[in-house]
Amino acid sequence: MKRKKRLLGVLMVAVALIIMQLPKAEADASTSASGFQMEGSTLVRYRGIDKNVSIPDTVRVIGQGAFENDTNIELVVVPNSVKRIEAYAFWGCDNLDTVVLGKGLSEVGDYAFTNCTGLEQISIPSTATSIGMEAFKDCGNLKDVTIPPETVNINESAFDGCYQLTIHYEVGSAAEEYAKAFYERQKEMPGYEEKPAPGSTSDWVQQIIATPTPEPVPEETPVPTPAPVEEGAVLGATQIVGNKAVLFLNNTRLQVFGGEGSQSSGGAEIESTPEVGEAVPPVQDAAVDGAIPKYRIVDGKIVADQAYYRNMGLGDMTLADGISEIGEFSFARSSLTSVTLPQGVEHIGYGAFYHCSQLAEMELPDSVMCVEPKAFEHTLWVDSFLAGENAGTESSSAEAGDFLVTGGVLVAYRGDSGEVAVPEGVRVIAGEAFGNHAEIERVVLPDSLRVVGEGAFEGCTGLGEIVFGGNVEEIKDRAFLGNTMSEITLPASVKKVGLQAFGNTVVAYKGGEAEYTHETSATRLSNESYRVYDGTESGEPGVTVTGLEGASASLDGADRSYFLTIEGPADTGGMESAFMRSYQSGLPENMVLYSLTLTDASRIPLTKLGSQALSVSIPVPEALQGQELRVVTLDRNGQLERLEAAIADDTKIVRFSMNSPSMIGIYGLAENGGID
Repeated sequence: MKRKKRLLGVLMVAVALIIMQLPKAEADASTSASGFQMEGSTLVRYRGIDKNVSIPDTVRVIGQGAFENDTNIELVVVPNSVKRIEAYAFWGCDNLDTVVLGKGLSEVGDYAFTNCTGLEQISIPSTATSIGMEAFKDCGNLKDVTIPPETVNINESAFDGCYQLTIHYEVGSAAEEYAKAFYERQKEMPGYEEKPAPGSTSDWVQQIIATPTPEPVPEETPVPTPAPVEEGAVLGATQIVGNKAVLFLNNTRLQVFGGEGSQSSGGAEIESTPEVGEAVPPVQDAAVDGAIPKYRIVDGKIVADQAYYRNMGLGDMTLADGISEIGEFSFARSSLTSVTLPQGVEHIGYGAFYHCSQLAEMELPDSVMCVEPKAFEHTLWVDSFLAGENAGTESSSAEAGDFLVTGGVLVAYRGDSGEVAVPEGVRVIAGEAFGNHAEIERVVLPDSLRVVGEGAFEGCTGLGEIVFGGNVEEIKDRAFLGNTMSEITLPASVKKVGLQAFGNTVVAYKGGEAEYTHETSATRLSNESYRVYDGTESGEPGVTVTGLEGASASLDGADRSYFLTIEGPADTGGMESAFMRSYQSGLPENMVLYSLTLTDASRIPLTKLGSQALSVSIPVPEALQGQELRVVTLDRNGQLERLEAAIADDTKIVRFSMNSPSMIGIYGLAENGGID
């Protein structure tokens, strides 16, 4: 599929170049002239519906926001007549994958192509002297850009978030200098992959960085590289049992057995179990003085987000009883070859096994009730199935023709029929399992089905009929978004319905109206389209703070109104548990706690801000004035993290930045009972 897309891109570029050479009348005939709204020689708005757009050669300036959020456009040809592309011109054109810039362009404006996640390559013409602020920010699939020596002004943030990018330049040019600095910054970008050291066999995390993200690029907070593990503080040890690496994990009495390549000798265990209070190397934040310990397995229940991300020392694994959740990207891009999940696992997070290219088999227990999108994308297991090979396991996995099913979970679909009958016995349809199968016109769901996953049938644009079994309880976000139905009646069994589950389809209920819910993906700041807005909120871009007098905040790159509430938490148990877990101690004396909730007009809490950090200033609590302060927060798994903070003595204000608004705690070192 990737080769087809790339070949198509080459053909489209060729066509675009031909169009650029056509006489004006012929070129205009290749697009909808009526779609261009002009003011003089400035194109102020494109209102056409064409996927391939050739801009008329009467245009001198592509105005601010002219194509903004046009998700229909796939190719655009900018003629030689265009001198300037202004701010936000192509912002958010998700499906724009081919851009041909004419040899007259002098400036690519600020934010001009921000969030064009389909764009893979672009060549800046020699006439262009400048590339503006965040001009190509978060173009997560942009792999190649050619910058000529004539381009001498390149804003530092021009390609922020382009974690796959290679910059082509001439030696001695401004582009070369920019590229060298960019590659250093690139290491801290969401999704950046740094190759492990040759011959490395450590069972410890090679490099914990920002959350790696399948396309389109979501964002996470960059995290420092772990410090070397001290002797006696090793988190993992190994024993080979029947050619499998068996892991028994518990935060308080931790027994870890690793896989091939870890430090073991003759099958002998090389590490005793740490007692409560012993130092355990943190998964992240170890580069900070006074590092806060963090665990791969949280309270014996959760495999933490990114816990084994890019760990190349893994092989076959067995997780111990008690695990109920596999975190986001927890095993992504690792060398995992198989994993046995215990009965009791209920939730498998976004991208949990993403790009585990050696994961050849998988068995899910029948306790699993949620598989988030991209959990198994690009695993050997799923890729082999989609390619028509036998990807199942004889013990508990079943392939019913075009369906990959294990433990009652339908993980993937490879058919092409207009009518689909989901097999009886399927309890859960995984996220995006049928995504973008536009050929599907009718779906019959079995009586065994309980949960329709997030985006399960999203993009099935031919879907005109759904026959529900009588036991469906939950339909998650965007499950049937894009269908052609004008209305639908849900069975009385449905208790929960997610955001945009049916798009514009009018929904009625045989029973009482269901509870409306939202998934974690809707809390990502970048996923604005996933949320629902009533259109009543308006105002200037920025952050309005309520709940704490004297507090203020700002959000990087805010282009609309946001609302931050700062108040005392209703429940302090999460912070108390985090301190006990990390320090085997209660909360520091005189610690002051606040709950921070950031929303937009949707009123859905925004908990994942990516590279757009939230900067917060709050008055120093009176009891802590004059002390050296620490500010801490909780990550998504409830583990403790430190926030870098600054104190302004003259104003008695503490300032800090965070990428995941949550509960925070402020305490003074003079009162911390030995906790730094």
